[in-house]
Amino acid sequence: MRFEGVKVTVAALAGGVKGPICGPFYYYRDEIKSLTGMDIEVVELSFADLPIKIIADLSTGTGAYDGFVPCSNIMGDLVIPGYVHQLDKWIADPRFPNWHPEKWSYAVTQCSKWGGHWYGVPWDSDAWYFNWNMKYMDKVLRDKDKRREFKNKFGYELDPYGWYKRRELTWQKIRDMCEFFTGWDWNGDGEDDWGIIMGLRVGEQGPFWFIPFAAPFLVEYGPTVDRYHNIFWFDPETMEPLLKTEGMIEAAKLFKEIVTKYMDPVGFTFTFADKWDYFLNKEKAMFCWAAPDTATLVGNPEKSKMRGYLASIACPGSEVYYSLAEGRMVEKINIVGNAAGCSWHGWVSTLSKNPEAMYWVLAYFSSPEKLVKEISSSKIFWTGVDPGGCSLQVLKDYGGEATLADFNLPGNFVDPGYPTALYNEGDLRRFHIAAYNNWFAADAIQHYLRLPGGVAMFTSMDTHIIGEMCQGGVSPEEALDRTYRDWEKIIDEIGREKMIEYYHAMIGYGKPNEYKPRPWLWDDRAFPKDLIFG
Repeated sequence: MRFEGVKVTVAALAGGVKGPICGPFYYYRDEIKSLTGMDIEVVELSFADLPIKIIADLSTGTGAYDGFVPCSNIMGDLVIPGYVHQLDKWIADPRFPNWHPEKWSYAVTQCSKWGGHWYGVPWDSDAWYFNWNMKYMDKVLRDKDKRREFKNKFGYELDPYGWYKRRELTWQKIRDMCEFFTGWDWNGDGEDDWGIIMGLRVGEQGPFWFIPFAAPFLVEYGPTVDRYHNIFWFDPETMEPLLKTEGMIEAAKLFKEIVTKYMDPVGFTFTFADKWDYFLNKEKAMFCWAAPDTATLVGNPEKSKMRGYLASIACPGSEVYYSLAEGRMVEKINIVGNAAGCSWHGWVSTLSKNPEAMYWVLAYFSSPEKLVKEISSSKIFWTGVDPGGCSLQVLKDYGGEATLADFNLPGNFVDPGYPTALYNEGDLRRFHIAAYNNWFAADAIQHYLRLPGGVAMFTSMDTHIIGEMCQGGVSPEEALDRTYRDWEKIIDEIGREKMIEYYHAMIGYGKPNEYKPRPWLWDDRAFPKDLIFG
């Protein structure tokens, strides 16, 4: 298609010409001009300003942006008022680039679909993964004295690979491991090291560290989405927030203990880039809990010293959870997959004078040639657009359609090095196994919060849970209560009956559960078999 003389303006996360999220618009601007005749203008906005400026533009009818790539928690505020185009008609039109909607997992597409219709173009496949440094973990596991020290202190064998293989890795065990690896020089740099690192700067994306952490303490699988099963956020009959349930309180207590005792306090000042540098390059924390960019960055020697040594682990569980059906805590390992993170997807404004041109750009970016081979692999630079949610991005061995050759890897764990191959084969396999287990093999999946008012609710969690609870000395119970009161006010301001209706649509209330757990995936080739002790 040609769009001669057309200019589209897109709002995206600020980061510069090679920055995450906004960078690809600059990189492909000349290419798109050559293919279509259109020009692209990029408006960079901070994380805090992005939703505010988008909604202000739409609600006032200004129409400064033809499209935008915001955090997906804004979805309800875009779709419900009719601010963005439904895309079904363009998806079916062969004139536009084909981004293969059928190849995306349910957990990711929930951030682009409403009522069975497409409104956004999937791009990013965010979820939170647990990582550790195999270089130093394996050294400790081969040290019988260190293993004995762990067992003497905690009463059980240190067996992280075995726990993951057997679906037994939990936040309770991670808490003990974080304590064990805090306060001594396990990396040999002459300084004491830490158990874990996160990026919990207030005003950024801190709640995404807590939301998937808490999921296995509350979400209970069922074949139907009913009042008690597959529920995390609210009571679907009353819209009462579930923030004060025993499961949520238990999760908040454990989260606070981990980040205040076993994380370097500098983590409270960190954004994503700071955290990855601390973990991948400085190697000062044994564990990292974060978005999938850890796996796309680990192979780059400018960003990491850990190429070939990254353990990517899907969704740790909890050894106890609160059953809404039974009204009590249940002692059973519960593993819940997540789509935490912004999952940056593209949207077309109904105020755009050139909506087809804007959609063409978004579809082009998500086409296999661009998304799989260049953007989500960070081949062009670190784009912040993560792989894992589309089968075209995942190896055939793990339920996808890609081959090692697609990643310039010869096989047999031969590493051609960077930049010939962006990934080490072991790192790639471990991440794809983790992505499969998170999206398809957990006990249940956590719904993504995308209601009207979702951004305000996220900000409230950031203020009270990440800020006041983790950094300000407020108790978990009080922090959750403050968040609860904020959410109740937001719900009442929008209208409780309306919000119940929207929530039912968001989760598919009363309908068969779209998530069907598959068998847990493991591959002995990707992990050290001699370090599984159970």
